[in-house]
Amino acid sequence: MTRTSRSAGFSIAELAVASTIFLGLVLLVSTLALSGSEAQDLGRRISHMTEMAQEATDRIRLEMISSVRVFCDDADGNANLAAIDLGTAPPPIAVRRLPKLDVDGTFRADTAGDEITGNALFYAHLAWRDRFRCASGVEYLVDVYRWAHYYLSPKDGGPRRGQRGGLDLVHFVSEPLLDATAIDHITDPADHAEVLLHLKNRTPDVEGQVHPGAQVVWLRGGDPTATGTFRQIETDGTLGDAPAAGRPNPWRVVSAEDRTAGLLAYRRGSVASNYDIVAPGVTRFAVRNDAAGFPHGFEVQFIGQTSSRQLLLHLVMVDMTRKGPLAWSQVQTVINCKDR
Repeated sequence: MTRTSRSAGFSIAELAVASTIFLGLVLLVSTLALSGSEAQDLGRRISHMTEMAQEATDRIRLEMISSVRVFCDDADGNANLAAIDLGTAPPPIAVRRLPKLDVDGTFRADTAGDEITGNALFYAHLAWRDRFRCASGVEYLVDVYRWAHYYLSPKDGGPRRGQRGGLDLVHFVSEPLLDATAIDHITDPADHAEVLLHLKNRTPDVEGQVHPGAQVVWLRGGDPTATGTFRQIETDGTLGDAPAAGRPNPWRVVSAEDRTAGLLAYRRGSVASNYDIVAPGVTRFAVRNDAAGFPHGFEVQFIGQTSSRQLLLHLVMVDMTRKGPLAWSQVQTVINCKDR
């Protein structure tokens, strides 16, 4: 019996099947690699958003440790807010609202007609204490304050449907403001003038430190439209009620040089707008109003007595990258502060 031998190799059908399987494996590996790359990119963007939200929160917390005046949505707070000169600062969004103070209440979600949540923050805090020894040998201690104002400003065309974000968080930092009570307690005319010129001309204090020059004396708690609430140091060391040449008239508190800016202006992040779909949601406490543009992803509330105020801060950030899944982060915290 003769056995017929079969030549080694693959048939065309076998090669086709093998090629199909191989291509399928290549496609699967490529898809997994691409998915892993996208996941890494999303993770980086989420980390970046979290970092920016935490940086803004930490900045506010550090300032409010030394707060001396908290401004809310009332006649006093809005009058002082109007005294801020934003002429060279990024413009605020159409609806900028300070929080209402709920002295005996708790942090809560607003209801129509019972609303305390704001989307802007405004307070005065201690910048430094200046101790100076006059030629008479007498030492004087003067507190120096700055106003801090956080508000939302349109970015990249502003918030609108179909676009991510569109909101910058601006940090207004005021010029130094001298405590009027401490200044007015200096009864000796020569010492009074010497202290004022020291503060204006940036001469060293008793420890040899040189602070930024200060020109304005501020009566904390005074009506910003009343004469005497703001006074300016004249060249002879006296105080004048009228703004000097070069200053806004009527009185306005100007920003510190190179200190007021959008915190997100040159970064790929934004405060979330009402139109951004993020979990667990942009608006957590305020009554949302899309038509007016309120509150977006920056919500603040104030509660508590004068010596033990508390600030609730809810901040939601989104990534402005147009491609890929939405990256977002949120911070919600309570900050202790004072309102002396």
